[in-house]
Amino acid sequence: MKKIILTILVLSNMTILGQSNFVAGASFNVGFPTGSFSNEAKTGIGGSVIGEYFFNKEFSTTLSVSYQNYPGNISQIAVQGMVLDFSINSIPVVLGARYYIKDGVFTTLELGSYFFRINVDASDLYSSDKYSSDYQAKFGGAFGMGYRFDLSEQSAMEFDGVYQIVEDDLNSVAFRLGLLIYLDKI
Repeated sequence: MKKIILTILVLSNMTILGQSNFVAGASFNVGFPTGSFSNEAKTGIGGSVIGEYFFNKEFSTTLSVSYQNYPGNISQIAVQGMVLDFSINSIPVVLGARYYIKDGVFTTLELGSYFFRINVDASDLYSSDKYSSDYQAKFGGAFGMGYRFDLSEQSAMEFDGVYQIVEDDLNSVAFRLGLLIYLDKI
């Protein structure tokens, strides 16, 4: 009896996974700080890794991890013979939900943790040192829209834009261009 139940469980899981729709990919990101964050940082660039699971043709859930580097909006500063240059790193780890309206057009809602760190590059004629703060976790979310079109049966390209609302007014607008692979079709 145990072998029959185990066989039924294995076969049903294989059937469910065989019919599921898993997507994975990576994107290039450009971020534009808004509000008071734009006083501290300039336009940043980075990338994301994304995984998506479709419940049906219209609804999916996503998990993404990104890295974004924003150069400081403060000019280089000279202090005691050293030149200081600032930048801010952000690593969002977010869980999202998507609703596909039609023909590849979707809306998205994301929630998660945004980890921020300040970097200072200090250099003089003889050396160059880097100093970094510890990452600080901030709660945040994003909402936006995007468009996905198939490149082939196994791959797609996607463009989306989101407005990220992060604790302590570290808000930004991010545009992402990604390449995705339909894992269940390869």
